[in-house]
Amino acid sequence: MTKPTIGDFVLGLAYQYLFGKDKGEEEKPQIPELGEIAPIIKLRHKDGSVILVIGRRGIGKTVTILRLAEIIGKPTYAIFPEQTPPSWVTELKLEQLDTEPPPYSTLLCDDLPVYMGSRDYYNILVQQLEKLIPMVRHKRKLTLIFSSQSSAQSDKYVLDSDLVLLKPANLLFADLERSSVSKLYRQIMPIYDRMSEYQQKRHIFVFAQDYKGLVRIDLPSKS
Repeated sequence: MTKPTIGDFVLGLAYQYLFGKDKGEEEKPQIPELGEIAPIIKLRHKDGSVILVIGRRGIGKTVTILRLAEIIGKPTYAIFPEQTPPSWVTELKLEQLDTEPPPYSTLLCDDLPVYMGSRDYYNILVQQLEKLIPMVRHKRKLTLIFSSQSSAQSDKYVLDSDLVLLKPANLLFADLERSSVSKLYRQIMPIYDRMSEYQQKRHIFVFAQDYKGLVRIDLPSKS
């Protein structure tokens, strides 16, 4: 018999978390890919929604939001303050948000604290983004996807999300998290703590109204 590895143990914990029971000796946990779960699939057919991805720097948040956009399959635009988006994503500036992107598009807002953390409430560009969030589901018809190192560094309206996806947290931000997010982190960190850094980059916890669980993240097929 093959000796169990730490990876087997981690997936066993995740299996218990997902299904509320131990896996049998012959039963191996199947961790679904991001594009296989119902809450993500439903977003393809919704006029508008808000998604929040939280996790420390360097843990794969940008890959996650690009993969989400690819799965949703709508024309994709992005505000990427610290890097250039791939060729299939149209880059925007904050000052363009009054008119762009067009309806039935996806807008990625990467590294949210760069332009919304410790901000000046009189900054007209930030106000444009704040004004956009409540309108995405109806008037603007946009799928809005944010990434941030901490919920404490983002505007409260960002938390009005259809989905929250959590990567491992930054230790220095853990005590600053908003209470609702901190509660979720207390549930999942024992599993993340047993993962290698590679496993942490390839997985994420998804919390939606009708789904809670660990999923695998494939790399976007587009370049």
